[in-house]
Order: sequence, then structure tokens, then C-alpha cells
Amino acid sequence: MPTDRDAHEPRAASTGPQIVASGENVRYDRPTRDATTRPIIRGRSLVVACGHYLASLAGMQMHALGGNAIDAGVAMVFAQAVLEFQGFGFGGEAATLIYSARDRRVVAINGNMRAPRAATIEWFRERGITDIPGDGFLPAGVCAAPDALFTTLDRYGRLSLAQVLAPAIDLAANGFAMYEGMQRSLQASASRFQAEWPTSAALFLRDGAPPAVGDVWRNPDLARTYERLVEAEQRARSRGRHEALEAARDFFYRGPIAREIVAFQRDTAIRDAGGTVSSGLLTEEDFASFDTRIETPVTVDYRGYDVYKCGPWSQGPVFLQQLRLLETFDLRGLGHNTADYIHTVIEAAKLAFADRERYYGDPEFVDVPMRGLLSREYAAARRALIDPQTASPEWRPGDPYPFQGDAPPRAPAPTASRAWHGGTTGTRAVDAEGNMFSAVPSGATFRGRPSSRGSGSASAPAGRCSGSTIPIIRPRSARGSGRGRHSPPPWCSRTASRFS
Repeated sequence: MPTDRDAHEPRAASTGPQIVASGENVRYDRPTRDATTRPIIRGRSLVVACGHYLASLAGMQMHALGGNAIDAGVAMVFAQAVLEFQGFGFGGEAATLIYSARDRRVVAINGNMRAPRAATIEWFRERGITDIPGDGFLPAGVCAAPDALFTTLDRYGRLSLAQVLAPAIDLAANGFAMYEGMQRSLQASASRFQAEWPTSAALFLRDGAPPAVGDVWRNPDLARTYERLVEAEQRARSRGRHEALEAARDFFYRGPIAREIVAFQRDTAIRDAGGTVSSGLLTEEDFASFDTRIETPVTVDYRGYDVYKCGPWSQGPVFLQQLRLLETFDLRGLGHNTADYIHTVIEAAKLAFADRERYYGDPEFVDVPMRGLLSREYAAARRALIDPQTASPEWRPGDPYPFQGDAPPRAPAPTASRAWHGGTTGTRAVDAEGNMFSAVPSGATFRGRPSSRGSGSASAPAGRCSGSTIPIIRPRSARGSGRGRHSPPPWCSRTASRFS
């Protein structure tokens, strides 16, 4: 039976019960009778939740080492890159929200990748490519998750990189039992591995088939990559904790790992989903210039809660727009999950997502009218479009510029949406001090591009960080060095006395 020191949650989902933390306790804020598919978790010191129970265990182990919720969250993400490779690889992204009890504020860790400088609209047009492909090397960007984790650990954690990486190294080197979700994804990719990606076949297949459920699977290349980062940290320990973490970061982004990643994707050509055979566009300069930014999150107040999301480089503000649209509806009176309730929530979501497609993007390159989009006046105008009797089939972005006192720019061309292909996970941790960690690691899965089996080195395919791949770009429009819109955003909320 789980206790307050070993409790874990097998699966994390945005629709699950919210975690509420104060300075004295951690608990689930939902009546027991409603929790029909998950255990009720109560603890005095730390609660963790993520997509695999062994990664949750890695988070709990940080408490025994004197770590806080941030250390636990970082350790879990490192472990999830081993355990949930079908949904997240170490070369992917890790958009993160942190509440620091020390600083008494919420911050957003912009753990989103950057496109290669060469990945411009002109480059794609000259080659007749009208849509950025969903796999292969062309959509690959600079690995963002490693630096996001280094930055988070350095600024808000207590432990060393060696301590938070130890469980992940053990899982990658010694293996774990194959489970149904990962095995299904491997089954779906096996024919491509055999026909086109022999290095992936060598890593994942045995006699042409994925490991059976319950068989032990290992990723020795990723284990060695993690060990090399720890060795870089240890060589610099005499200079101090911050300097040691910076040394590990530089080993990745300015050292041999970056060089190996760039060389592999530059020298290897593969066919993508659009039929184009191409190598990658990443350069060593793209890695050396990469940085993770700590930002002020976007927030709205909703019925006594301050709700926080990452900025419009993610789709996080969509949720905040939905809250603005819904705050005047009597949702309780409609009845939870009744037809009227679901209709109202879905129609609000349609309006918010239409604005996402029209306006969201990397704020370094795109003027996103966030003040107007989140204003109550704009929400009131948009709310009038919700017909309580009829579902709208139309794509209806609004015009938020007058609601922030600006003239609208020239209207962009309509955006064609692309089907969602799945793949992500979640990571949450809260502790008795009030620290919170909420991340959505994603991208760089084994389904997107081939894996390179090195001899204990990071000979990576398009950023497969020796056991990982790198994320695909989903931008509002292609811009060299721009950050693609990150779809799965983390969240947290607070009242005057507690966070959830």
C-alpha cells in the first residue's frame, strides 16, 4: 500500500483531480466518491504524479535525498524519457510551470525547441514543400528538454545532476518491463523500422518483433548519454553547484553531444511522411546559441482562482480564453456532463481554438494580442456567438485588437489545421513547503525519425540524444530560429491561501 513517502499515480491527465497544496499538507481536492479510477493520495511531505509508476518512484526517491518538489519533477522527466519513449524522448520539449515557495511566485520555463536558422519559408518553397512534414529530419529543432531541466534544477532545485539522473540511468542501463502502451506503439512502427530505419530495428526489435509485454528492454545509448552529462558535472564540482550544472549544459549544447547530433542528421537522408528524402538542417551554431528562458506566465482570475499557463508559444492561453468565455455560464446549474453542459464547453473551446490558429505564435517573431484575447470585454463579444441549441461547424476567429486599443494588422491567410497524432505525457510534484512542478514533456519520440545505436555515445538521429529523437516543428509559420507552437501546456492555479 502506498504511504505518504511512496505514494504514486500511474497516469497523469489534465482531466484528473486537481492537486491542492498549502504549506502544511498536500491532498486531493475531490470527494472520495468521485475518484473511481485513481487512488486517493494523501501525504505530509511530497506527492508526485506522472505517466509511469517507475518514474513516480524516481521522484519520491529525491525526497529521501533531501530534495524538494522541483528535484522530484526533474528526476521524473529524465526517467520518463526512458520509460515513455513513445510519447517523449530526451531530445524533446518540456514546457514547465514552477511555483517557488522561496520566491513566492509562479514562473514559466520556456522549454520549447527552436527551429534551425536554415528552416525558413523560402527554403521550403524553393524545394516545393508546401507543408512542414510530420516526421523525418526536416521538422527537427534544437533539443529543448535538456536545457529546460538543467535550468529548472539550477534555479529551483537543491540536488545535483548526478542525484536526479541516477534512477533514469539505472532504468536505461538495466532495463524495465515492457508494457502495453509502449509495445503497441512499437508494433505500429515495426514495419517502418525494418524497411527504412535499420538502427531503430536494432534497438527495438528482436527477431523482427518488439519485445513482448513483460520482457526487459534497455536503452544503453541513452544511459551512456546521461552518464556523460554526470561526468561533465563532476569534473566541474570544485567550482560550485551552478558552475557544475553549466558544465553539463555546455557538454550537451557546445560539446560532443551537439556535434554528434548535427553530424548524424546532416549525413543521413530519410524519407518523411510527405515523400521527401532529406537530411536535417541543424548546425552546431543552432545548438550553441540555444537558451531556455524563464518567463512570467499568462494568467487570468476565474471564480476566486488565479490560473496560470505558459505563453502563446504554447496553446496554454486557449484554456484561459475558455475560462473567460465560461465564467458567466451557470455550469453547475446545467449539471456536470449533461448534454447542455458539454455543448456549452465545446462551443467555447471552438472559439478559443479558432483564435489560437489565427493569432498564437512565438512572441519573438509574432505580435500576439494577448491583452485583448484575455479581456472580459472580448470574451463577452465572443460569448454571444454560442448558440445554446446549435453546434457551430465554422472556424470563427475573432478580432481582439480593438479590445486592447490597437488597429488590427493585415489579416493572415487562413490556416489549415492538421490532424493530431498523439504523444505526450505529464509530470506533477508538490511538497509541504509549497513548491510546485507542473510539466508536459513531449516530442522526440521513436516514431518520428530513426534511432542511432552508438557505442556508448550520443550518435543521434536529428537530435536523438543517444536514445531520443528531436521534436517536430508546428509553427504559425516557418522562421529560422523561431519556436514552434507547443501544443500540450502545463497549468496551475491558486486561491489566496493555496495552489492546485
